Amino acid sequence: MNIHRLAWDSDFFGYEVGSCSDFQHSEQDLIAIENSSYQLIYLFLNQALPALPKTFFLADEKLILSKRIESDQEYSFDFNISQIKVIDQKLLSLVMQSGVHSRFKIDPNFKHNEFERLYKKWIENSFAEKKHQKVLGYFENETLLGFVSIAEKLGVLNIGLIAVDQLARGKGIGSSLLQWVFNYAKLNQFEQVHVVTQAANRGALNFYEQHSFEIISRTFLYHIWKLH
Repeated sequence: MNIHRLAWDSDFFGYEVGSCSDFQHSEQDLIAIENSSYQLIYLFLNQALPALPKTFFLADEKLILSKRIESDQEYSFDFNISQIKVIDQKLLSLVMQSGVHSRFKIDPNFKHNEFERLYKKWIENSFAEKKHQKVLGYFENETLLGFVSIAEKLGVLNIGLIAVDQLARGKGIGSSLLQWVFNYAKLNQFEQVHVVTQAANRGALNFYEQHSFEIISRTFLYHIWKLH
């Protein structure tokens, strides 16, 4: 079993973070984890494991969903949607709402505002001047009610963060944001749109499936903490 140091995570969080994807649940693997210098290890598995030590926290059942964009399909366009140019407190509030099921939010072992700092950094990075990287907002009377961030990766258009203000849900705003993304993908000749969500986030999963997304990948992600 190999544990790889994650330099970005270690530097950002201020403690050593590693990653492992070849864990065999053997006694040797458990000893290697116990003797490692990492305070936190991300463990990626294709299936959940039973009877794990208490230091193993099942932080996420990560789902990647995909939607095929058809060239002959028409997607609606809502003129309430426009590109966001600056980060303000309203957008940051929506960003935090978008991550309510994040593994960095639900794991009680994070005690130094890791979730808030990470998601703030995520949205800041989304404003970088890169092709096909944008942050779109849904506005009513100049009030931001929802947003979505998109970026290209390996020829696929990816939805990064998406949220609708909790006081404005049920009005079709989320669907309007997705339609904008689908239309953008079609105009820019992307064949696939991908989005990541958590299996525990049933509302989001149902929402994406209603818009013809299909699950293409499932990963069980554990956080292994050295708390002593």
